[in-house]
Amino acid sequence: MAYRARLCLGLLAVAAAPVAAQEALSGWDKAVPPQPAPRVYLLVDMEGMGSAVKSQEVIAGNEGPAYRDRTGPDYWEHYREMLTAETNAAIRGAREAGARSFVVNEGHGGNRFANLLPWALDQEAILIRGYPRPMVMSTGIDSTFSSMMMLAMHASPARRGVMAHSYAFTDFTVNGTALNEVGINALVAGEGGVPVSLVSGDDELEHEVRALLGDRVVYVRVKVALGSAAAITYSPTEVQRMLREGAREAMRRTRAGELKPFTLEKPYRVEFSLRRSYADSLVQRIDEVVTEWGGEKTGARSYRYSTSDARRLAWMIDRIEGVVLP
Repeated sequence: MAYRARLCLGLLAVAAAPVAAQEALSGWDKAVPPQPAPRVYLLVDMEGMGSAVKSQEVIAGNEGPAYRDRTGPDYWEHYREMLTAETNAAIRGAREAGARSFVVNEGHGGNRFANLLPWALDQEAILIRGYPRPMVMSTGIDSTFSSMMMLAMHASPARRGVMAHSYAFTDFTVNGTALNEVGINALVAGEGGVPVSLVSGDDELEHEVRALLGDRVVYVRVKVALGSAAAITYSPTEVQRMLREGAREAMRRTRAGELKPFTLEKPYRVEFSLRRSYADSLVQRIDEVVTEWGGEKTGARSYRYSTSDARRLAWMIDRIEGVVLP
């Protein structure tokens, strides 16, 4: 009943959006098939996986003209195999602690959000992949999930993390609190009552996660960043062991009620700035998107937006990403 009520509220929120905005949200009215509880949602990025230190290792080369000569099978194929193994390790650990079902969401833009190997992924998991789709990094999450685990995540541009970035933004705050990709998606999940139980990535991201989500969230540090394209790394086998143990503990804490959803006071007062590398023509198109969603421009590349629905915030980010992604 709670989920149906939340879904209805979501539909009303979209109904209030402009027609053009609704047309861009294909799939917003659909839900992930039901599964037995306890149920875990795994958001899987790629830059924060063990051993990965440069963009050639996390892109397929088909994302657009600028990417064609920046990778190759010696990079891409091996790293997507390792990413799948890391995901499976987390699933195994959570299952050992009592989780019964899993939804895995491809949250990384490489290969147009299709990086994991479906035939090698744990065969009891439901997989969400492909692009475009609504709330790309939190597609389908709702109150039926016991917890959210975020794997292979990266720090924001404010830190010296490996391949650090945050969507299309140089900075992004809600009610004055700086949010990275972990924080934004934790807010979406938290609004539905779903806590984040585990995050994996480098040591720079760990600082941000602790500041946002506290000490009870399990953090698996898979590498120590030495800059944007270098790190001290563990072996893939060791990373998988750490993820398995971390997920087991994360599920234990979830079932013991030790974790709380991440929430902020409503309405959400959102402020953000775009990357300086974007062409002026892209900025003009983003101006239109923000205006369409009821926001306003506050500087050459900065904006302000207010909403009481984290899903609407995620949908607007989708539209912005749709402009900047090739």
